[in-house]
Amino acid sequence: MHFSRLGALLVGFGLFASAASAQSSIKLIPMPREIRATGDEALIHGVGISCMAPCAVEDRFAADDLTASLVARGVVGSPGGVAIELARASVHPEVKFTDEMRAEGYVITKIGKTLTVIGDSAAGVFYGAQTVKQLIEGNGAGAVLHEANVRDWPAMKYRGLDDDLSRGPVTTLEFQKHLIRTLAAYKVNLYSPYFEHTQQYASNPLMAPPGGSVSAEEARQLVEYARLYHIDVVPEQEAFGHLHHNLAWEQYQPLAETPHGAVLAPGQPGSIALIKQMFTELAALYPGPFLHIGADETVDLGLGQTQAEVDARGLGRFIWIFCSG
Repeated sequence: MHFSRLGALLVGFGLFASAASAQSSIKLIPMPREIRATGDEALIHGVGISCMAPCAVEDRFAADDLTASLVARGVVGSPGGVAIELARASVHPEVKFTDEMRAEGYVITKIGKTLTVIGDSAAGVFYGAQTVKQLIEGNGAGAVLHEANVRDWPAMKYRGLDDDLSRGPVTTLEFQKHLIRTLAAYKVNLYSPYFEHTQQYASNPLMAPPGGSVSAEEARQLVEYARLYHIDVVPEQEAFGHLHHNLAWEQYQPLAETPHGAVLAPGQPGSIALIKQMFTELAALYPGPFLHIGADETVDLGLGQTQAEVDARGLGRFIWIFCSG
């Protein structure tokens, strides 16, 4: 059984907070590995955000994202405001990065009068900028900067959300982009939309309802948008059970374990062909590191086309033979 998709959030940055983090008066989500409040709090009176040369395209995006967030909160630049600088570790060799910090870790420190965010990678710079958003509390003229020295890196390589897009209205592309921005702000780096019959397939166009499913073009746009925020989109497509809506069509009846049921009949050559068509298209639309093959709730197995084989071999043995090819 699937968990509540929107409740399946795994936050791995700061999962194992250090003593320095636990003792800090500054509360952030997720809590950094190491954070030491300096005790300094100041009205911002606006901010100036810069990207230290050489400024990579990804780092410029992080700076623009931070700027847009603070502009939306009414925290804008003015003379005498706070200077925030994004930089790579190569520019600040005096700041040491351990091996575990290099992929996604960052440092936030005060260098002179400038709050400096340092990363050894584009992801590290971006995640440091997300922490700065939380170090600034309040909006407009009353916004306050909580100064702190921060060293942070993730406890888990993959930190993701599984989002059920098959039970209820399918969210719009604009809402999914909003969700991507929100997840990225909390250092989530994987988004997994769950599909039963709500991803459109050119090879099987009957399955997905028009206006209530994700088109190929929407999938491509989402993947490209999420990439900017350091998020991989990993689709989950059911490929065994949970296929009631797909198998409702007469042309797929030869593949159904039971008439108009929810389970594909294993051993049917057409079942494997159908799954291959789906995942071939998915791999092209979502060219990330993973595809999630859903294969749960096969409760009808042994009640229809496979009944004789299941009775003869036993359910467990039959599934093992089928899954092992």
